[in-house]
Amino acid sequence: MTPVGPVDNWIMPSQVIVPHRTGPLVDAPAVADGREPAEGQEAGMGVPEAVLAAGGAALLVAVLVAGLPAWLTVVAVACLALGLALPAQAAALRAVRRRRLRRQAKALDRGVPLDVSHASVRRLVTAYGRLRRTTGPGMALDAGHLALVEVATLLGGRPPRDEELDYVVRRAEAVSALADRLADGPVPPVELAGPDSVARIEALLA
Repeated sequence: MTPVGPVDNWIMPSQVIVPHRTGPLVDAPAVADGREPAEGQEAGMGVPEAVLAAGGAALLVAVLVAGLPAWLTVVAVACLALGLALPAQAAALRAVRRRRLRRQAKALDRGVPLDVSHASVRRLVTAYGRLRRTTGPGMALDAGHLALVEVATLLGGRPPRDEELDYVVRRAEAVSALADRLADGPVPPVELAGPDSVARIEALLA
């Protein structure tokens, strides 16, 4: 999830993927490519379409074989086109949906979705971005990444509820404090106490 141009002008997407391994966040694929198909658009060929297509094909053959008036060719082609239009559109919609689902599955294989529509989650994501710019691979970056994984796992791709805000805010504040500290220089390696990200960050800042 690398911004194009100045970071301050980068517009954060509404959802990102937190990778399983420490690294940059990934933009989540769009939920839909444009508008969702209306009811019946993916149904394919029905009786009216089949009648039109068959009638148009039969009329075209009759014009060519039986020598019917040439202007009937236009009618035949129009009926054939109308009969085949809906099945062709349905096939195209199915192909688009399959591609979208493949992209979504591929993205979800890489990590955990994180909804960033809430300010507390955006703050955490922004703090992690600052952390990545101020330090390389190591304990500090791993702790920041763990904070994102914890929040993404808790939320399951949705915004935080009121009772979950403290959990998210604590991690946002911890990662932000760690990024501020690393802007002044590296922190010495420590024995990381505690299983969660906040305990690990507090040990690094101690």
